[in-house]
Amino acid sequence: MNHLPNEDPVNRRVLVIDDNEAIQADFLKILAPDAAVSDDLLAAEAELFGDQPALPERTRFEVVTASQGREGLERARAAAAAGTPFAMAFVDMRMPPGWDGLETIQHLWAELPDLEIVICTAFADYSWEEIFARLGQTDRLLIVKKPFDHVEVLQVASALTHKWNLQQQARRTLADLEELIEERTRDLVRARDALLDLNSELSAARDAAEAANRSKSLFLANVSHELRTPMTAILGYAEELRDLPNQTVPIGDHAEAIDTMARNADHMIGVIGDLLDISRLEANRLDVESIPCQPLHIVADVVELLAPRARRRGTRLEVTYATPVPIRIHSDPLRLRQIVLNLVDNALKFTRDGKVTIAVVLAHDPADGEPRLRIEITDNGVGMDAVTIARLFQPFEQAERATARKFGGTGLGLAISRRLANLLGGDIEVESTPGQGSRFTLEIATGPLAGVALIESPNQLQRESITARPAVPHFETSGLEILLVEDGPDNQRLISHVLRRVGCEVALAENGQEALDAIASAGRTFDLVLMDMQMPVMDGLTATRLLRERGSTLPILALTANAQPIDRDTCLLAGCDAFLTKPINRHALVATIAELTGRKTIPQAPTVPASTNRCRP
Repeated sequence: MNHLPNEDPVNRRVLVIDDNEAIQADFLKILAPDAAVSDDLLAAEAELFGDQPALPERTRFEVVTASQGREGLERARAAAAAGTPFAMAFVDMRMPPGWDGLETIQHLWAELPDLEIVICTAFADYSWEEIFARLGQTDRLLIVKKPFDHVEVLQVASALTHKWNLQQQARRTLADLEELIEERTRDLVRARDALLDLNSELSAARDAAEAANRSKSLFLANVSHELRTPMTAILGYAEELRDLPNQTVPIGDHAEAIDTMARNADHMIGVIGDLLDISRLEANRLDVESIPCQPLHIVADVVELLAPRARRRGTRLEVTYATPVPIRIHSDPLRLRQIVLNLVDNALKFTRDGKVTIAVVLAHDPADGEPRLRIEITDNGVGMDAVTIARLFQPFEQAERATARKFGGTGLGLAISRRLANLLGGDIEVESTPGQGSRFTLEIATGPLAGVALIESPNQLQRESITARPAVPHFETSGLEILLVEDGPDNQRLISHVLRRVGCEVALAENGQEALDAIASAGRTFDLVLMDMQMPVMDGLTATRLLRERGSTLPILALTANAQPIDRDTCLLAGCDAFLTKPINRHALVATIAELTGRKTIPQAPTVPASTNRCRP
């Protein structure tokens, strides 16, 4: 039985289960009275008494009745299936001959666990303890005693249907939130998966880049080794020819040919060094020092080295100072010299019959006031436009192909110089005008200058640094027994010749195994071993380790064409006492042998020899 269908979207559907039809009628009068009759009575009352009270708004309930528990369950089940569930039920306790109230409630909750229920009873059939023992502790159960009060029934119905609607609303909100969370979670999972895929791709790209970088480094190291090895013989024999006794000194074209051979071999060594430097810079494996050094002496050395070239080109090479200038700074002298040498050499390359000026200035950083050493190299050569300047510091870049053909060079010097300047806490800037010349400004950190003397007359110091040379030492190496372990016949002959000229006795071994056999032989003792590193049968590192494992304390000097810092560390860790790279500097070779064998140094008169520094254009 349905009464007054509820058009309100709020669910106020009530199920009454009671075997007494009079009780059912009472619920209908209270919860669903005939609205038309009630409103007519109110209107008649207003007309009779002369006033027109506002008709009160009524809470309308849709009431469905059932006489037994099974019937009530069927009605509740059907309503739920139709999408119009009951919000609450009034259930009588005694309903013979079928289910009693507790049984009915148990069946209702088994299928409709959200249903709010009110027990209506006139007798204390069950105690609260028995009810909760059967139904469990719950907040969805109330008890109304018969005979019940109409107001009480209305309040209970209003409260419980409102509670049911709030619970459904909360459930829908929670379901919406859960759906939103699930969607956000799916989005996050998709984003995570995309990031994982991207990370995997980046990792693969990084691994590929690192592998390519390792391959490039290995390739450059191998190229360096393969080029330095023959350069040892080329440069060595060129120097030997230049140093022949006076009566056999080559003259004319022969002398020029020897100088050309040495100069071009020097250039090749410079290119190899630049390639290794740019490789280490790109791999962030080039470290710089911060030690006390004298910038004025570094500038003077560069000027001395490049002055002959400037004269050949008809170019004046000048140095100016904006005093005072610190006599000492903290930096890497080797790398600072390399930068200045590159910049000045570059200026000379593009300036003929002009002038190149080196200006040294002590400046301060406008941001923090820290002292900076600024070296400006200005020329009045060919100059550059803005497009050329924009790509000037990129590796292997030059102004244009015609420039490379006309002036030469690999395009590495400026790229290396700027990166080295960055490592020294500074930078290089350039200004240029086509046809008028260029100015390159190097600025580096000086470190703290507290207590450092500032020179007011650095030009005098420059002249002294150029003209005053220390005495050239002579090393007493005669009679030393040297074992030369070298597989290259040309280098065997060259190094043996150099050593015999200073009085050494030389024995040869072509690989590490022959060296071990020679040292183990009782027929001869040695004062020192010159050990090449890359050889067939047994390399130098293996031979050195085996010698040290056998207890040998014989001085071992590594000679290798592998010129990277890690190669030096590897040789020293293997047990070598010192490390020299090919091409061999004869003076450094003899000096190192004398030091390792404890031979005395005999000073000779001061002299101004031709520079042995290698220019790296």
